[in-house]
Parts: sequence; C-alpha cells; structure tokens
Amino acid sequence: MDDAGAWDIQLTHREIARSVQSVAPPPARVLELGAGGGQVAAALADLEYEVVAVELVPELAAHAQFLATAQRPGEMTVLLGNFYEIEPGGTFEVVCYWDGFGIGSDVEQRRLLQRIAAWLSPAAYALVEVYTPWYWAQAAGRTMTTGKAARRYGFDGRGNRMLDTWWSVSDPAYTVTQTLRCYAPADLDLLLEGTGLKTMSITPGGCYDAESGRYESDVPLERAMSYVATLAAAS
Repeated sequence: MDDAGAWDIQLTHREIARSVQSVAPPPARVLELGAGGGQVAAALADLEYEVVAVELVPELAAHAQFLATAQRPGEMTVLLGNFYEIEPGGTFEVVCYWDGFGIGSDVEQRRLLQRIAAWLSPAAYALVEVYTPWYWAQAAGRTMTTGKAARRYGFDGRGNRMLDTWWSVSDPAYTVTQTLRCYAPADLDLLLEGTGLKTMSITPGGCYDAESGRYESDVPLERAMSYVATLAAAS
C-alpha cells in the first residue's frame, strides 16, 4: 500500500471492536473471518478478548501477525488460510465477519454459515456485515479518485451483486473488479434456512451521501449501505 496510514488501527476499527461487547463482554473467545490487516482483531485484543483472526491474503495476514506481536491486554492469533477449509480450533463466544460476506455464490455462503454455526459455543452469536441491494443499486456509475487509484461502482441487477472496479490513473486499461452478493434481511433469512443459524437482530450501518460528500453513521435501514446481522443457533 502507498498510504502507510492505511495499516494503522483507526477509530473505526475500535468502534467495530466495541460493538462486540453488546453480545459478549471480555474476556471471551472471538473468531474474526476475513480479518484483513488485523486492525479490528488487534482492537479486540486491546479490549481483553482472546482473538483468532483468519485471513487468506498473505500480505494482509503478515501485517496482522505484526500487530499480534505487540503487547496487548488480550490475546491475538493469526491464521493464514481459506475460511472454507481452515480449522481455527475449538468454539467461540463470537464469530465476526466484517465487510466481506457475499464474496461467493449462495451455495458458498450457506457452506460458510454452516461452518459458523459449528464454531459457535452454546449461547454464542455471530456478527455478520451484509451489503444492502438498494444502496448499491443507486450507487452504480459513481466514480471517484483516491491518490493514484480510481474506482467505479456498478451493480449486477440479475445477480444482486455490487461491483467495485479499481484501476491506476496512469494505466486505466488494467482494471480489477471485486464483487459482493447483496442481501435484504428477508433474503438473508431464506439463505439461513438449513444452516443451523437464525437472525436475532438487524443493525443498520451508515450511508455515504454522494450529493453532500458526507458519511452519515445513523440512518434507517432503507438508506443503509450495509447492516450487521446478529445470528444465533436455530432452535
């Protein structure tokens, strides 16, 4: 990354970590899937949680491991691997997946949800951030530039997927597109059928207002970019 500050533990990472306290106060065992550079996992360890962070990309996992070497009130373990295959060991009071659910097909999502159900200890919860289709459909076509990189949002209406395309300003012919499946809460409930999980609550995320150029953290669900679904074992 060109921006060294992007590796730091930011206020937003600490806010996400604090949200875990609503379902399981520390010390508790937490599994974070798709942990990226480990910033949220480190913030959780700072709150005295015992964290296992799973990340697929070696560069990101290496930075998470760097953060894990620091002295923290809790514990932080980093595992490099695919969360469809990896065995994190034991069960957890909380399983978290921020900003990444929907990367595969519905079949793959169900497979992951079944694994999450198996990782939960009794009376435990999963916190899963899910993108909303309504926000990303209206964001399609929006283009922005950040430093040497540019990005454009798109939306696949048939597949209900947001498209996030990046390219270098100096080489616009080469692009990389990331895509996430979006789910309304009702669609998520259908996806959960047969996985061993059920929805307990929905917490709307924020919204970026392109016209004003401002991010609003407190918006109703129908305006939110994403929401956090609190999941528990189905009875």
